[in-house]
Amino acid sequence: MSMIQRLNAISGLPTLPEVALKVQQLVFSDDSNAFALARIIEQDPALTAMILRVANSSYYASGNRISTVPMAITRLGFNEIGHIIIATSIIKSFTARPGSNAFDYHQFWRHALTAAHMASMTTRFSSVVFTPEERQTLYLAGLLHDIGILVYDQFFYEEFKEIVDYAVKNEVSFLEAESAVTPKETHAAVGAALLEMWKLSPIAINGVRFHHTPEKASDKEKSIPFAIYLSEYILCNSGIGSFEGQIDRHEGSILDELNIDAESLPGYLLEAQNQVDKSDLILAIDGSAPVSNQDPGKPLRAI
Repeated sequence: MSMIQRLNAISGLPTLPEVALKVQQLVFSDDSNAFALARIIEQDPALTAMILRVANSSYYASGNRISTVPMAITRLGFNEIGHIIIATSIIKSFTARPGSNAFDYHQFWRHALTAAHMASMTTRFSSVVFTPEERQTLYLAGLLHDIGILVYDQFFYEEFKEIVDYAVKNEVSFLEAESAVTPKETHAAVGAALLEMWKLSPIAINGVRFHHTPEKASDKEKSIPFAIYLSEYILCNSGIGSFEGQIDRHEGSILDELNIDAESLPGYLLEAQNQVDKSDLILAIDGSAPVSNQDPGKPLRAI
């Protein structure tokens, strides 16, 4: 039985948090407004407290301390608050499995948050025309692109440990180890299967499924996979927010596919560096960053 078949038989899979779904729908709806977003936040005291802590943090604060959700929305921006809520609610759904020490969950979510931001800002650097639905999906697909790796750790730990051990022993990237150990299945396929169970949009599902092989997506579906691939390529090969190890450059030009001028890459990289700091802030201030089960006295196992 394949991992995807086994995944479909698991009864205790995490579900997409209701608040994330509500906020995703609201932020990108035609009638979105700050009042409706504030109402969703204010229904959850813990969420309200987190948003106010973020808004008053040194990263965002530019004036007097604020004490209301509407003021926080004004300071951070409608989309920014929406992205933070979506991210933190999903992060809380995946806690480190007891006894797991294959990789660091904090580093994983740091990478995911940074990739999500980079994917969503692709529209600023690319002259490709993204449809409204694609623009709405970029952040979520970027955030969840590696969710299959967490599914490995949570539910297929023996296979996952074998992949990690192979990567460490042979000093290769996670992708190379995965190809050697589980050649017929990938974390991208497993992650896409989970998103199908969550009934997310086909655009998001394909973004996850093809984020390492964007050339395999149909011509109408390539924009998001290539945007995520570019984010992965920059993060993994620059060491910013990376945990998978270096990845090879895609055949053909990523920049050509996305119509991105090479001269804009320094600005893109600077955005990535700034986002790492913000990702660390969100993980720390929310308290949602799962604690790694690794011995803090030992170096993290790079994969």
